[in-house]
Amino acid sequence: MEQMQAVGLRTRSPGRSDGLRILALFVIAGFFAYRWFTIGGAFHAGAVAVFGLIALAGLAGLRPGRMILPVRWQALALNIALSLVFLDLVFGQIEWGETWTALAHANYWALIPSFALVVVSLFLRTWRWQWLLRGVGRVPFGPAFRAANVGIGANMVLPARAGEFLRAYVLGRATGYSKTAIFATLVVERIFDGLTIMLSLVGVMLLGIQSPEIKALGLAGGAFYIAALGGMLLFYFRETWFTRLVERLLPAAWAARVLGLLRAFTGGLHILRDRRQLAVVSLQSLLVWFAIIWSFYPIILAFNFGAPAPLFTPFLLTPLLALGLTVPGAPGGVGPMQAMATLALNLSFAAVGAHLAPDFAEQVAAFSLLMHFSQAFPEISLGAWAFLAEGLTWGEVKTSRE
Repeated sequence: MEQMQAVGLRTRSPGRSDGLRILALFVIAGFFAYRWFTIGGAFHAGAVAVFGLIALAGLAGLRPGRMILPVRWQALALNIALSLVFLDLVFGQIEWGETWTALAHANYWALIPSFALVVVSLFLRTWRWQWLLRGVGRVPFGPAFRAANVGIGANMVLPARAGEFLRAYVLGRATGYSKTAIFATLVVERIFDGLTIMLSLVGVMLLGIQSPEIKALGLAGGAFYIAALGGMLLFYFRETWFTRLVERLLPAAWAARVLGLLRAFTGGLHILRDRRQLAVVSLQSLLVWFAIIWSFYPIILAFNFGAPAPLFTPFLLTPLLALGLTVPGAPGGVGPMQAMATLALNLSFAAVGAHLAPDFAEQVAAFSLLMHFSQAFPEISLGAWAFLAEGLTWGEVKTSRE
């Protein structure tokens, strides 16, 4: 069996993406080498050795017919490496004893309203999804709620946002509707989510917080989502013109792939022709993210930062977390979520010039852990319930990802 597996590893020729992944692993090994020289410690030395050896093994296989590491192992190593980089940025230079003390003295009653608001947001997301699905068919709340929870919970435990595909698969399985058409509504949902999240950054800036970092984040995020929405609108209303433009600007293989994806997803864009649906879904998106944003505030109040956290903090935290979840990493955003939570609190307190507690860094690190738990626990719990209620198997999860 081992010989068969070894032969299987060498049947695929390396491509450009393999080279990029291996280059990224060398860069990350260099990052840990720098941390080892400046900070020291067995963890950084071990990380240099592990990711350096993986990168060298991948480099040795960059010859036709000599692929040593299969793609999934390259991707797994890179995801773990990225998560460790972000975790190291948060926990690499703090006092662990004080961090555990901060966790021990946190107000855990704050989890109750936080959990409640997360659950409310899941109900609101399902309600909004029902409206987005109207072009596909009339979908009862129960199947939509279970499918949404399976997908959202899976995103916390599976890599590469695989829960989105599982969500479409589960609802298609339950209703008989086209899984591609259902998945298209999720693409539109992400556009509404992105634009709504950007509004929270706009709100922070309107409150008079003129941080250059916040302004840069707002401009970059807003430009991305507006460009994405603009591209989808152009393709939907001016398909012939947009097709010619893409074919002129991109190589033939890339153009075919981009246009194929756009054609597969245009079924979900029916909502853009219906003003009433557009207005309702826009309002629902505001309600969804209002619940999510305020689900973070009880956890902020659970810690002693030395000064009261500004009210705009969760409005800044939410888009930064959303940005962090776009970075490849371990399932559930472990690492990027901690780093973005730390960045959000540092920017918030710096913007108001607050007098901070001596253990502020440790309090923030502890907050990042409890904040992540406050989101993950209800989502994974409801996802597991929905998985069992739908009678799903692990084999079907693999099928949905394929």
